[in-house]
Amino acid sequence: MRHSIEGSMLRSLLITADESTVRMVTRVFRDLEVAVDHISEAQAALGQVGKARYDAIVVDDHVEEVHIVFGKMLELPSCNKSVRIVLADPAIAMHAVFKAGTQVILYKPLSAERVRHGLRAVRNLMGRDRRRGATRIPTMLSARFTPRQSRGTSKQVLISDLSESGAAIQCKSDELPTSGVVNLEFTLPDAPDPIHCTAELVWTDNEGSAGVRFLDMPSYARRLLTEWLKEKAKTTAKALAMASRAGK
Repeated sequence: MRHSIEGSMLRSLLITADESTVRMVTRVFRDLEVAVDHISEAQAALGQVGKARYDAIVVDDHVEEVHIVFGKMLELPSCNKSVRIVLADPAIAMHAVFKAGTQVILYKPLSAERVRHGLRAVRNLMGRDRRRGATRIPTMLSARFTPRQSRGTSKQVLISDLSESGAAIQCKSDELPTSGVVNLEFTLPDAPDPIHCTAELVWTDNEGSAGVRFLDMPSYARRLLTEWLKEKAKTTAKALAMASRAGK
Protein backbone atom coordinates (compact mmCIF):
# COMPACT_ATOMS: atom_id res chain seq x y z
CA MET A 1 0.00 0.00 0.00
CA ARG A 2 1.21 3.51 -0.78
CA HIS A 3 -0.13 6.92 0.24
CA SER A 4 0.97 10.07 -1.60
CA ILE A 5 0.54 13.76 -0.81
CA GLU A 6 1.16 16.19 -3.64
CA GLY A 7 2.34 19.77 -3.33
CA SER A 8 5.33 21.90 -2.54
CA MET A 9 5.96 20.38 0.90
CA LEU A 10 9.09 18.50 1.78
CA ARG A 11 8.72 14.81 0.92
CA SER A 12 9.53 11.67 2.85
CA LEU A 13 9.34 7.96 2.10
CA LEU A 14 8.17 5.67 4.91
CA ILE A 15 8.93 1.94 4.63
CA THR A 16 6.97 -0.11 7.15
CA ALA A 17 4.32 -2.82 7.21
CA ASP A 18 2.82 -1.60 10.48
CA GLU A 19 -0.34 0.48 9.95
CA SER A 20 -0.21 2.13 13.37
CA THR A 21 3.30 3.38 12.56
CA VAL A 22 2.05 4.72 9.23
CA ARG A 23 -0.77 6.66 10.91
CA MET A 24 1.46 8.07 13.63
CA VAL A 25 4.41 9.11 11.47
CA THR A 26 2.16 10.52 8.76
CA ARG A 27 0.19 12.62 11.25
CA VAL A 28 3.31 14.07 12.87
CA PHE A 29 5.11 14.71 9.59
CA ARG A 30 2.05 16.51 8.20
CA ASP A 31 2.06 18.73 11.28
CA LEU A 32 5.67 19.56 10.43
CA GLU A 33 4.70 20.25 6.80
CA VAL A 34 6.35 17.13 5.40
CA ALA A 35 4.44 14.93 2.93
CA VAL A 36 4.65 11.15 3.37
CA ASP A 37 4.71 8.41 0.74
CA HIS A 38 4.22 4.99 2.32
CA ILE A 39 5.41 1.65 0.95
CA SER A 40 5.16 -1.54 2.98
CA GLU A 41 7.65 -3.70 1.04
CA ALA A 42 11.37 -2.99 0.77
CA GLN A 43 11.81 -4.02 -2.86
CA ALA A 44 8.97 -1.77 -4.01
CA ALA A 45 10.59 1.10 -2.09
CA LEU A 46 13.79 0.67 -4.07
CA GLY A 47 11.89 1.23 -7.29
CA GLN A 48 10.14 4.28 -5.84
CA VAL A 49 13.32 6.11 -4.80
CA GLY A 50 14.61 5.68 -8.34
CA LYS A 51 11.64 7.69 -9.64
CA ALA A 52 11.44 10.51 -7.09
CA ARG A 53 13.74 12.50 -4.83
CA TYR A 54 12.98 12.45 -1.10
CA ASP A 55 14.10 14.78 1.66
CA ALA A 56 13.89 11.92 4.18
CA ILE A 57 13.73 8.13 4.05
CA VAL A 58 12.25 6.45 7.13
CA VAL A 59 12.64 2.68 7.45
CA ASP A 60 11.31 0.25 10.05
CA ASP A 61 13.93 -2.22 11.27
CA HIS A 62 11.30 -5.00 11.20
CA VAL A 63 10.72 -4.83 7.43
CA GLU A 64 12.04 -8.00 5.76
CA GLU A 65 15.29 -7.48 3.82
CA VAL A 66 15.09 -3.73 4.34
CA HIS A 67 18.77 -3.58 5.32
CA ILE A 68 19.70 -4.86 1.83
CA VAL A 69 17.53 -2.28 0.10
CA PHE A 70 18.76 0.44 2.44
CA GLY A 71 22.32 -0.29 1.34
CA LYS A 72 21.34 -0.06 -2.32
CA MET A 73 19.54 3.23 -1.70
CA LEU A 74 22.76 4.79 -0.46
CA GLU A 75 24.25 4.26 -3.94
CA LEU A 76 21.49 6.19 -5.72
CA PRO A 77 22.03 9.88 -6.65
CA SER A 78 18.42 10.59 -5.64
CA CYS A 79 19.23 9.60 -2.04
CA ASN A 80 22.49 11.50 -1.63
CA LYS A 81 20.87 14.32 0.33
CA SER A 82 18.04 12.39 1.96
CA VAL A 83 17.99 12.31 5.76
CA ARG A 84 18.15 8.60 6.56
CA ILE A 85 16.09 7.56 9.60
CA VAL A 86 15.60 4.14 11.18
CA LEU A 87 12.76 3.24 13.56
CA ALA A 88 14.62 0.85 15.84
CA ASP A 89 13.92 -1.49 18.72
CA PRO A 90 16.78 -0.78 21.17
CA ALA A 91 16.71 -4.39 22.36
CA ILE A 92 17.59 -5.72 18.89
CA ALA A 93 21.00 -5.09 17.31
CA MET A 94 20.72 -3.32 13.97
CA HIS A 95 22.31 -4.75 10.85
CA ALA A 96 25.72 -3.27 10.00
CA VAL A 97 24.41 -1.45 6.91
CA PHE A 98 21.95 0.44 9.11
CA LYS A 99 24.78 1.57 11.36
CA ALA A 100 26.84 2.64 8.36
CA GLY A 101 24.11 4.56 6.55
CA THR A 102 21.77 5.78 9.27
CA GLN A 103 21.84 9.43 10.25
CA VAL A 104 19.08 9.40 12.87
CA ILE A 105 17.60 6.62 14.99
CA LEU A 106 14.12 7.00 16.49
CA TYR A 107 13.69 4.52 19.29
CA LYS A 108 10.68 2.30 19.88
CA PRO A 109 8.18 1.95 21.46
CA LEU A 110 6.76 4.73 19.33
CA SER A 111 4.17 7.15 20.65
CA ALA A 112 2.82 10.35 19.14
CA GLU A 113 4.79 12.50 21.58
CA ARG A 114 8.04 10.56 21.13
CA VAL A 115 7.74 10.67 17.34
CA ARG A 116 6.84 14.37 17.38
CA HIS A 117 9.83 15.26 19.55
CA GLY A 118 12.23 13.21 17.44
CA LEU A 119 10.94 14.33 14.07
CA ARG A 120 11.19 18.00 14.99
CA ALA A 121 14.94 17.48 15.10
CA VAL A 122 14.80 15.59 11.82
CA ARG A 123 12.76 18.43 10.30
CA ASN A 124 15.64 20.79 11.07
CA LEU A 125 18.10 18.47 9.31
CA MET A 126 15.89 18.57 6.24
CA GLY A 127 16.83 22.22 5.76
CA ARG A 128 13.71 24.20 6.57
CA ASP A 129 12.68 26.49 9.42
CA ARG A 130 11.85 25.02 12.81
CA ARG A 131 8.27 24.12 13.56
CA ARG A 132 6.07 27.20 13.94
CA GLY A 133 5.16 28.06 17.49
CA ALA A 134 7.86 25.95 19.13
CA THR A 135 10.21 27.99 21.31
CA ARG A 136 13.54 26.25 20.84
CA ILE A 137 16.66 28.14 21.85
CA PRO A 138 20.20 27.30 20.62
CA THR A 139 22.50 27.06 23.64
CA MET A 140 25.97 26.04 24.75
CA LEU A 141 25.11 24.77 28.23
CA SER A 142 27.24 22.23 30.03
CA ALA A 143 25.22 19.40 31.57
CA ARG A 144 25.58 15.98 33.12
CA PHE A 145 23.44 12.99 32.40
CA THR A 146 23.28 9.62 34.09
CA PRO A 147 21.56 6.64 32.46
CA ARG A 148 19.37 5.02 35.10
CA GLN A 149 20.71 1.56 34.38
CA SER A 150 24.36 2.62 34.78
CA ARG A 151 24.25 2.81 38.59
CA GLY A 152 25.55 6.34 38.99
CA THR A 153 28.06 6.67 36.13
CA SER A 154 27.47 10.24 34.87
CA LYS A 155 28.80 11.81 31.67
CA GLN A 156 29.51 15.39 30.66
CA VAL A 157 27.41 16.59 27.72
CA LEU A 158 26.59 19.84 25.94
CA ILE A 159 23.01 21.07 25.54
CA SER A 160 22.87 22.58 22.05
CA ASP A 161 19.12 23.18 21.80
CA LEU A 162 16.61 23.72 24.62
CA SER A 163 12.83 23.93 24.82
CA GLU A 164 10.12 23.43 27.43
CA SER A 165 9.59 19.85 26.33
CA GLY A 166 13.17 18.66 25.89
CA ALA A 167 16.70 19.27 24.69
CA ALA A 168 19.25 18.30 22.08
CA ILE A 169 22.54 17.15 23.57
CA GLN A 170 25.99 16.44 22.18
CA CYS A 171 28.76 14.15 23.38
CA LYS A 172 30.97 11.38 22.06
CA SER A 173 28.79 8.99 20.06
CA ASP A 174 30.08 5.93 21.91
CA GLU A 175 29.01 7.45 25.22
CA LEU A 176 25.33 7.75 24.33
CA PRO A 177 22.96 5.17 25.78
CA THR A 178 20.85 3.31 23.23
CA SER A 179 17.57 4.34 24.86
CA GLY A 180 15.81 4.65 28.15
CA VAL A 181 15.43 7.14 30.97
CA VAL A 182 18.30 9.37 32.10
CA ASN A 183 18.84 11.82 34.93
CA LEU A 184 19.84 15.22 33.57
CA GLU A 185 21.37 18.15 35.46
CA PHE A 186 22.14 21.60 34.04
CA THR A 187 22.22 25.24 35.14
CA LEU A 188 20.72 28.11 33.18
CA PRO A 189 22.85 31.28 32.84
CA ASP A 190 22.55 33.52 35.93
CA ALA A 191 20.28 30.99 37.68
CA PRO A 192 21.09 30.38 41.36
CA ASP A 193 20.29 26.66 41.39
CA PRO A 194 20.79 23.79 38.95
CA ILE A 195 17.86 22.03 37.31
CA HIS A 196 17.52 18.33 38.02
CA CYS A 197 15.09 16.28 35.94
CA THR A 198 14.46 12.90 34.40
CA ALA A 199 14.34 12.64 30.63
CA GLU A 200 13.69 10.03 27.97
CA LEU A 201 16.12 9.42 25.12
CA VAL A 202 14.08 9.73 21.93
CA TRP A 203 16.58 9.90 19.06
CA THR A 204 20.29 9.78 18.29
CA ASP A 205 22.33 10.46 15.18
CA ASN A 206 25.70 9.28 13.88
CA GLU A 207 27.59 12.39 14.99
CA GLY A 208 27.14 12.18 18.75
CA SER A 209 23.92 14.19 19.00
CA ALA A 210 20.76 13.02 20.72
CA GLY A 211 17.35 14.32 21.70
CA VAL A 212 15.72 13.89 25.10
CA ARG A 213 12.15 14.58 26.17
CA PHE A 214 11.65 15.84 29.71
CA LEU A 215 9.56 13.47 31.84
CA ASP A 216 9.71 14.75 35.40
CA MET A 217 10.88 18.23 36.42
CA PRO A 218 10.18 20.05 39.71
CA SER A 219 7.62 22.86 39.39
CA TYR A 220 10.14 25.55 40.39
CA ALA A 221 12.53 24.33 37.68
CA ARG A 222 9.75 24.24 35.10
CA ARG A 223 8.84 27.87 35.86
CA LEU A 224 12.49 28.89 35.73
CA LEU A 225 12.98 27.20 32.35
CA THR A 226 9.80 28.68 30.89
CA GLU A 227 10.71 32.21 31.97
CA TRP A 228 14.27 31.85 30.66
CA LEU A 229 13.07 30.59 27.27
CA LYS A 230 10.58 33.42 26.92
CA GLU A 231 13.22 36.01 27.78
CA LYS A 232 15.71 34.51 25.31
CA ALA A 233 13.04 34.43 22.60
CA LYS A 234 12.26 38.12 23.19
CA THR A 235 15.94 39.04 23.08
CA THR A 236 16.45 37.11 19.85
CA ALA A 237 13.38 38.68 18.22
CA LYS A 238 14.54 42.16 19.23
CA ALA A 239 18.02 41.56 17.82
CA LEU A 240 16.59 40.31 14.52
CA ALA A 241 14.30 43.34 14.27
CA MET A 242 17.21 45.71 14.85
CA ALA A 243 19.32 43.91 12.27
CA SER A 244 16.47 44.10 9.76
CA ARG A 245 16.05 47.84 10.28
CA ALA A 246 19.80 48.38 10.00
CA GLY A 247 19.85 46.54 6.68
CA LYS A 248 17.23 48.76 5.07
